[in-house]
Amino acid sequence: GGTSMEVPEAAARNKRRRYSIEADLQVKVEGELFPVRSLLLMLASPVFGRMLELDMRESQEGRIELPGKSKEEFKQVLPWLNDLEPKVAVTVETLPVLLRWAREYEIERLTTTCERFLSGVEVSVPELKLALDFGLKERTEQCLSAISSNIGRHIGELQQICCHGEVMRHLWPSVFAAAGLSDPSKTLQAGVSAEIWPLIRAAVAHKSALSESYVGQDVHFDGYSGCKIKRVLDDMSVEIHVPGVGLCTAQPGEW
Repeated sequence: GGTSMEVPEAAARNKRRRYSIEADLQVKVEGELFPVRSLLLMLASPVFGRMLELDMRESQEGRIELPGKSKEEFKQVLPWLNDLEPKVAVTVETLPVLLRWAREYEIERLTTTCERFLSGVEVSVPELKLALDFGLKERTEQCLSAISSNIGRHIGELQQICCHGEVMRHLWPSVFAAAGLSDPSKTLQAGVSAEIWPLIRAAVAHKSALSESYVGQDVHFDGYSGCKIKRVLDDMSVEIHVPGVGLCTAQPGEW
């Protein structure tokens, strides 16, 4: 009777605590062992959590091996896997590595931290592409808004993503306006081939150059002479300063 009680008790003592807030697990990367807390690891990453919950070899041995991974990269990611409140800041240099690991191992709080960092980085088309590649919704919206408001500045680089239908659906109205065209009668849902984009870029550049050439011109308007064009609007109408009257808006052909 006594022996039958000792065996399960000994087994219980020897059995590893599977999920702990103490360092009870090792992650092996390029031959180096990193002690981690299994409970925090599971909370931080559903991917690592599944490795342990499915009673795989990792769970049995108390060790997870990451073949093909860089230990230098893992060191950068480790605080978001093993600390309650990581004290490490995201930098321009570490961002690409952190985003890749966050996506592969579904480390949501690391993705959020990277996105918060990016919100302070100047918007550009490559930045929009980065946000799209890693599914950063808030950063994508921020980039789309900024690019739409100054489409002429970004029109050349937009060739990189012009085939992305969902993105172009948001940008087409601004592109049409920048080319001096009225909004399409229905929302365009599709992108275009990159080979066609130079034509669109040329249309926007032509309208921009034309607008610049108009500003400052002396014109006749509504019987007045000595009028001066002050600004060209998106639809190619112009604001004209009329002596003794002030600013007036004129459509093409009226001046």
